[in-house]
Amino acid sequence: MTEIVMPRLGVNDDFVTLVSWLVNDGDWVSKGQKVAEIETSKEANTVEAEVEGIISLTAKEGEDIEVGKPIASIGEGVCPKPDADGDSKEPFDVRMTEKARKLIEENGIDVSLLPKGRLIKEKDVLPLVKPRYTVSPTKNNEIILYGGGGFSVIAIDILKVSHAYHVHGIVDIKYPDLKEVMGVPVIGGDECLEELYASGYRKIFNGVESNGSQYWKKPPYEKLKKYGFEFPNIIHTRAILEPSVCLGEGVIICAGAIVGANARIGNNCMINAGAILSHDDIISDNCHIASGAVLAGIVTVGENTLIGQNVTVYSRVNIGSNVIIENGCSVFKDVPDNTVVRYKR
Repeated sequence: MTEIVMPRLGVNDDFVTLVSWLVNDGDWVSKGQKVAEIETSKEANTVEAEVEGIISLTAKEGEDIEVGKPIASIGEGVCPKPDADGDSKEPFDVRMTEKARKLIEENGIDVSLLPKGRLIKEKDVLPLVKPRYTVSPTKNNEIILYGGGGFSVIAIDILKVSHAYHVHGIVDIKYPDLKEVMGVPVIGGDECLEELYASGYRKIFNGVESNGSQYWKKPPYEKLKKYGFEFPNIIHTRAILEPSVCLGEGVIICAGAIVGANARIGNNCMINAGAILSHDDIISDNCHIASGAVLAGIVTVGENTLIGQNVTVYSRVNIGSNVIIENGCSVFKDVPDNTVVRYKR
């Protein structure tokens, strides 16, 4: 910026009157151009621009101004001085302050959106500056995995694919001997559940499958429910579900699984990779349909039941609660509660 100061007209005159401006605030002025008329009681004269650029007027007409004090300033604008024929060398003849110029450059503002025919100031540009958004993780985006076994390994990969939740950590009774699973830290045993809930964590996945001797998914689910945890459904992007499917909570459905029309799946269930449920199947709470199992239409499965890998269940068969059907079996008729169906070798 180059300041224009009030010149001295007479030896004894320390103040000079600014009679009138010959330019407007924000005009482009040329070097040597007359910009103001000034006078004292004995003499009148004009003030000329010492450089070319955009002029900003800081003094008012009619004011008596001390010699040497600034009355205006000239700064370089974004666009150059128009050519003699009146055409600008830039697409838009925009004149602006330095602050406005910096805002435009930093934010990529389209100058065609700015007002025409006057000096552009910072306040003119600010409404066009897009907010600098920040996206911070919240506990609502976080999920806890309960149990560090195979179910949680599967859940970690599905969550990475779906981007639905960020895994905060794993709770496992083997802590501190078990420190991490697939890069996810084990953060404690059951003793930390209350603290996690109090800290605002609400989403949890029940990754417990077995206690070593029987299918055992229900007790940990009920325990976690008492704490108040929520159980989102975790569904792989390459699973296929018909629109009429109805899901409970805490359901995990793996890659390649197909769930047919009007099927219903209860709470805390796992439909493993490549399993097929046909139309109108009903899977009760706490069940696991293992990889490659195929259930024909209108099959009903009672709660807390495991249907093993590559099992085939024929149409309209009813399978009871607390049942284990071993891998590779074909089931033609109803299975009562508390039964183990073994593969005949």
